[in-house]
Amino acid sequence: MSVHKRGRKWQCKWREAEAQRSRTFDRKGDADTFDRELRRRAQLGPLLARELTRPLTLDEFVRTGFRTHAATLAPATRKQYAWALEHHLSELADEPLAALDVPRLALHQQYLLEHGRSINTVRQALIQLSGVLQVAVEHGLVMGNAARALPKVAAEPRGEVRPLAPVELERLIAELDGRGRIIAVLGGHLGLRPIEIRQVTWESWTDDGLLIGRARTKRAAARTRIVTVPAASARELKRWRLESGRPAGDAPIVGPMTKHAMVQWSLKQLAPAVKRVCEREDVTAYTLRHSHASALHYCDDHTLPRILKRLGHSAPVHFQHYAHMIDAAEGKLHHANLDAMIASARDEAATPALRRRGSS
Repeated sequence: MSVHKRGRKWQCKWREAEAQRSRTFDRKGDADTFDRELRRRAQLGPLLARELTRPLTLDEFVRTGFRTHAATLAPATRKQYAWALEHHLSELADEPLAALDVPRLALHQQYLLEHGRSINTVRQALIQLSGVLQVAVEHGLVMGNAARALPKVAAEPRGEVRPLAPVELERLIAELDGRGRIIAVLGGHLGLRPIEIRQVTWESWTDDGLLIGRARTKRAAARTRIVTVPAASARELKRWRLESGRPAGDAPIVGPMTKHAMVQWSLKQLAPAVKRVCEREDVTAYTLRHSHASALHYCDDHTLPRILKRLGHSAPVHFQHYAHMIDAAEGKLHHANLDAMIASARDEAATPALRRRGSS
């Protein structure tokens, strides 16, 4: 291997399989670079040189470099990546990382839409891909994150939140029993999120109210707050504690319950009960919180700052979801406080089942 000047050009010579080979370049720098690459390959050997120069695919990076990064993520986050890579990005698995540019990802986005994926699913899959490519950027394997630069399909507009009316909520509570009933109370009377319902413990309940700690709510709203407990709700909690055998203070109020179990409860118990009460089929566990948020705007003792503090909301988030409820509350019948509202709703929704339970 050597570089020689030939007239106005530069020639690089080397031997390959007992044959003399050569290549001519206009610039000496290009000839020297080519010569150094030949020497590097000769030192590495053919197998290692081929391995090092072969382009790294998305699948290979996920199983190597990205895997070490994923070990630092929460289990739920790792499941989100696995879901996207297995079900919506598998067509890109054998693509070299360098080939995943904006035009290639735009084609895949269109492919997913044409094959029946919803807009929200496509957006979420590309968000997960962006996370993978960002790690590849940090590892120096690609120059930029094409998924971040990709113009994504517009998100589907969200429908307005549809809460249960206070009367419907009380009829629903009367329709349920046991753990299901206390879930409805925690969500509908106290405005707890499903994750908070599952994790709040008995020792969190004091005379001051129910303490929702940072560790027992969603990360985006990780701030401690105290939720005052209406008298009717306190009676429900006391009754449930007796029914459940006076569990220890560090036990969850609803007992051990996973996220999956909450979803199953919503499908198998909540949905049928709601259908019997008000013929609706769009109610989930989160609707209970929406119902509470709506009811607060009909209570004179709950100003907007107090509502935000109780729900753990910022003002922009609250108005994004509940502006139409605030408008609807203007000029309507208001109550002095939550206790008065619950009492009025229970009187209106009174049924034999409610009377048997001693609720009024």
